[in-house]
Amino acid sequence: MTDAQIHDKRIELKYMLDASLSLQVQQWAREHLGIDRHCNETLGDSYDVNTLYLDTPDYDLFHRTGKAGRAKHRIRRYGDEKSLWIETKRKKQNVVRKNRTAADADEVLSQLSAPDDTSPWCGAWFRDRVVDRNLQPAAQVHYRRFARTATFDGESLRLTIDSNLQASPAQGWLVAAASDPHPPSQRLQATDSQILELKFYNHMPHLFKELLRTFAIPATGFSKYRTAVQAWQLDTPVPISVAPMDQTSEKDCLANA
Repeated sequence: MTDAQIHDKRIELKYMLDASLSLQVQQWAREHLGIDRHCNETLGDSYDVNTLYLDTPDYDLFHRTGKAGRAKHRIRRYGDEKSLWIETKRKKQNVVRKNRTAADADEVLSQLSAPDDTSPWCGAWFRDRVVDRNLQPAAQVHYRRFARTATFDGESLRLTIDSNLQASPAQGWLVAAASDPHPPSQRLQATDSQILELKFYNHMPHLFKELLRTFAIPATGFSKYRTAVQAWQLDTPVPISVAPMDQTSEKDCLANA
């Protein structure tokens, strides 16, 4: 493995926080890290995120089965931005690999709702994956992200805390915007916990080690998509009801057998 490949090992660690501990960690982050440039000025250190997750009709991503179960395919909108981010994400032993492209929302809708592998488009690579893996819209997640960032010894690091995590069923290929959410009845609170993520390259920086010594937060596994599916029981097969025969029909069937 080359030095460049080692440098490219992006690591993400997740931790679950209650509301009280989240406030303490946020205060710590404000004292030790700078504000993230993506934050909305009106929301202080935060911004809103809406993400549409794709899965197969058999929910292979949810069940972690087949080719589609090895990587997440999703479409994300930040705040009220017109552009969307189409991306794939793989994670193995906390090492993350991402491919992502920004595209116009109208183009995303037209290109993915009726895929045409001959038309040129900046997101053609994503469209090809959707077709190859038989992916379709599965569920949306909505949350507010607190974010702080810094650079130490030439390495960038980032701390985020996602709160008010809500889930809703997919509405085709549409991705919600911060100012145009689904009706309240179409959203469920997916969890009361808040999700802390520490993101860095290669080795955990001293600053994050100090954070974990200060608050002694155990690492955990958490999937926003799986939580959304479970909240709505989207992977549960719909039972097929069969009307019982009346006695006359049953006798006729037996007589003709």
